[in-house]
Amino acid sequence: MDNIKLNRRELYDLVWSTPMTALAKKYLISDSGLRKICVKMDIPLPKAGHWEKLKAGKDVEIIKLPAGYKGNNEIEFDLRVEGDESLKGKLSNEIALKEEIENDPLLNIIVPDILTKPHNLIAETKKAHINNENRFSKNFTGYLRSPLSISSTKLNYYRALRIMDTFIKAMEQRGHAFKFNNDSAHLVIYGEEFAISIREKNNRIPKPKTNSWQEYDYIPSGVLVFSVRISYHNIEWTDGRLPLENQLSKIVAKIEIKGTEDRADRLRREKEREIRDEQNRIKKIKEEEIEQELGKFKLLKLKAERWQEACQIRTYLGDLEAKAIKDQLITEDLTNWLKWAHKKVDWFDPNIEAEDELMTGVDKENLTFKKSGYY
Repeated sequence: MDNIKLNRRELYDLVWSTPMTALAKKYLISDSGLRKICVKMDIPLPKAGHWEKLKAGKDVEIIKLPAGYKGNNEIEFDLRVEGDESLKGKLSNEIALKEEIENDPLLNIIVPDILTKPHNLIAETKKAHINNENRFSKNFTGYLRSPLSISSTKLNYYRALRIMDTFIKAMEQRGHAFKFNNDSAHLVIYGEEFAISIREKNNRIPKPKTNSWQEYDYIPSGVLVFSVRISYHNIEWTDGRLPLENQLSKIVAKIEIKGTEDRADRLRREKEREIRDEQNRIKKIKEEEIEQELGKFKLLKLKAERWQEACQIRTYLGDLEAKAIKDQLITEDLTNWLKWAHKKVDWFDPNIEAEDELMTGVDKENLTFKKSGYY
């Protein structure tokens, strides 16, 4: 495997001239591994948003290489062979997507200083806020029934609009859409819906205690929070060392990856449900077949039992008639009764099933008769 040696100055020039994504494609090193090496060699790295600003033609801050470093001044990297996708040099999915977004020449994720040509969702939200300016306290602008969930002090209000406007336009540029659900706009990625919002955090200040419970005042902090409802919980990005304006590539990457994961989970659950439903359908058909077979066998058993009983009755009648003849006790009444009995046995015998008008409606299996109602 080929390799290359770089001194500290050469590595500094490299990381300030080429994004990490490109370096990971060239050298067999991960982004986190390269960052660790730079930290160890006291090499400053471009701040978040550096490549977006550079792409937009804006001024960027170049941090000089610190002097006085006394550590190892040389590092060796293995060169990546074309087609090598080993994990050693592979960026995490989220970081790789973030850098892809930052380096997309057609995508604008730079938040402007002035809101111009706002997206219709932003315009409608602003209109709803103006028409309901007394909906909330005097500190905050916001309205529950506006298309977008944006709530902040007047000082941060237009900043929040500009951030959300840039985010919405970037998401649509990347092929995603927004749809209304319960009067609010939801982001749709790969068929998955996400509720989005921007709010200003409050600082909770205890009031002088006058009751048995503690009461608080809520004072605006000036810190904005971008929130996305994902998989039944919120994921949030907050103003801090990096303002929200410089976190949009990270936000977009995270949401897209979660959209991909949620879609995969949904498709997996749907497939499992289809398999389960098919298994239940087959099981139900099998159970119905068994029930039918069992019903047919029960009927066979009942008929066999009826036949056996019919045979027993005939044997009884034959013995009864033979004894009467032997004892010379045959009478007209006995003869008529024997004819009647044989007729009933023929009606009862499942192999004969002779008709008997007087026995119409009688259940032969249970020898019961259900009376009809009279009107």
